[in-house]
Amino acid sequence: MMPPMAVLRRYRLSAPDHVAETALAHIWKVAQANGDPAALKIYKDNDPKGEETGFTLMQAVHGAGAAKIYHFDRHIAVLEWLDGASLGDLSRNGQDDLATKELITVADQIHAELRQVKLPTLRENFRALLNVSISSACPRAVQQDIIAARQIALRLLDQQTDIRALHGDLHHDNIKDSPRGYLAFDAKGVTGDRCYELANAFQNPLGADDLVADPARAQRLAHMWGQHWNVPPQRLLSWAAAHCALSITWASNFDQTAQADLLAMFLGLIAAET
Repeated sequence: MMPPMAVLRRYRLSAPDHVAETALAHIWKVAQANGDPAALKIYKDNDPKGEETGFTLMQAVHGAGAAKIYHFDRHIAVLEWLDGASLGDLSRNGQDDLATKELITVADQIHAELRQVKLPTLRENFRALLNVSISSACPRAVQQDIIAARQIALRLLDQQTDIRALHGDLHHDNIKDSPRGYLAFDAKGVTGDRCYELANAFQNPLGADDLVADPARAQRLAHMWGQHWNVPPQRLLSWAAAHCALSITWASNFDQTAQADLLAMFLGLIAAET
């Protein structure tokens, strides 16, 4: 599959190699005018589906901890090519502690560079959970856990601290190695409590189900990251539970066993940290 020639000419790109198709976009590896590789991302139906705020975020950090954005115009992006292993690869290959350290290092790099950036708020991001209507067919235990997580989310959103621009979807498979070190991509771009930045990472990486479902691992992440940021592990676990419930709500799949089990695990760990 080839990108439109007009796009290649506009951005002075050549040698397109189609490498991926996602639900939202097609991605090619291309050569820039100077010969350096880049990624060309073209959104289907000319609609980035809200991902434009992620490019706003990534442009604002100017390549610190994240892939450089060379061009972004509505539904077309040209960005730094990352061909190294992901932090997800590290975790899946038995190096989860190293991935844990590198992930928060990337977060720190991104946060250190951000100035005032206009992005959606975390409260807007949580709208689906805050307004959730749970089907009566949902198992009672899962209903109770989602309601409990919703209350946690409300409390966290009302008591946010260290509010800043966030990547918003920072997890192991959204960070790859490169000649410049580990760099994030596929940002969502939100403004809110810094501790939310790590919430999705508790549920990742994909393909490491036993690792992700291990309460000792979740507890270890909370303590390692909590010590690094000087915040209580319970706060990080609380954001993890809130985000897990949000993920379930987004998917409208209230009896999805794996996600429901993760939510129950996070709630149990929060209680244990009290």
